[in-house]
Amino acid sequence: MTNPHDQRVARRSAELDAQLAANGRDHPDTLRAQHRLAHAYRAARRFDEALRWFDQAAEGSARAYGLEHLETLRYRSSLANCHYAAGHINVAIDMFDDLFEARRDALGEDHPDTLRSRGSLANALHAVGRFDEAARLHLRNAGDRAEALGRQHPSTEASLRNLARAVRDAGADTA
Repeated sequence: MTNPHDQRVARRSAELDAQLAANGRDHPDTLRAQHRLAHAYRAARRFDEALRWFDQAAEGSARAYGLEHLETLRYRSSLANCHYAAGHINVAIDMFDDLFEARRDALGEDHPDTLRSRGSLANALHAVGRFDEAARLHLRNAGDRAEALGRQHPSTEASLRNLARAVRDAGADTA
């Protein structure tokens, strides 16, 4: 019997094949199927395949809708997160930085997706030892999330935990 991850990849691959046959390469349903297949590969920790499909979904969405379209931004976010999970931290930092700016321009400073992108950038900076930069971004994120979502919101609490970790590590780095 195959494992659940392989089964999911097989189902998502068949779904994509059906969408390609029915709708072509840049149809919204085909792009969503590519995105779901990429997530299946990521869950299976098959990062090369996941990155390939996340990239194709993001590029197809950019062709169909434009680089700053909300769906394209979502696919770009998945691609950046997969790079991070695969250990390509510096690539992820550049992508999270671009994504944060694009979401801020498209959605505004306080939109939850913008705040999530800033938090992802801060986490990636922390991962490469850039603790002071990470702490500054987490501080801003914690304040903005508290204002936009409330102090007790899980995302605000996560930002506060991340801030505490970055401040601790920044202090340990200078000690």
